[in-house]
Amino acid sequence: MSGQSSLAYPEMADLFNRNDKWAEGVRKRDPTFFPKHFPGQRPEILWIGCSDARVPETTIMGCQPGDVFVHRNIANLYSPQDDSLNAVMMIALQNFKVKHIVITGHTNCVGCTTALNVSRLPLTPATTSLQRYIQPLATLSRTLFTADGPPTLDLLVEENVLQQVKNLSECDVVKNDWNKRGTDGVRIHGWVYHLENGTIRDLDCSIGPPGHVPGQRMVKNYF
Repeated sequence: MSGQSSLAYPEMADLFNRNDKWAEGVRKRDPTFFPKHFPGQRPEILWIGCSDARVPETTIMGCQPGDVFVHRNIANLYSPQDDSLNAVMMIALQNFKVKHIVITGHTNCVGCTTALNVSRLPLTPATTSLQRYIQPLATLSRTLFTADGPPTLDLLVEENVLQQVKNLSECDVVKNDWNKRGTDGVRIHGWVYHLENGTIRDLDCSIGPPGHVPGQRMVKNYF
């Protein structure tokens, strides 16, 4: 397939220039960085976060390339039918034996805002990809209605993270990991990232395999 070079577009050319400067800076600080990471990766964390451009997981946790295995989607949702996320988890757990899965929502989430708006409307059949995708979150929002009206956006963001932690703890991929690794199996955590101040808040909802000791340091995940 023939086409125009990305460099013909000023915005893309700027990104290539910035990449060159970044790579050069990394090589100057640590000449072994790229050769060391090329053969493989050993992340200990799988991050399941939102696609929002304001939530770059490696940056906000002060990590380096290679530290975190990542899956991002709208509103950090998990469904047993999501083959993309299931495949990511299989690689993370079977190949890398990650110690932790972190599900991270964030304040002012566009996906949660969309679901909240949908939940205020009468039920109608979903006709677009976004409507179908957001349906479980809109359903969750409806369960949070009170006599005073719909939930706040912040509450929906938190409840969504809690629901996804529960969903993951009940999924076959995680259960298989717990069966194979026993008390060394993966731990699941729920966080919220605050865009307004750059901090991460733990929701105190961590779940591990049956019999594990909460807070116990795990052995390194050697291949």
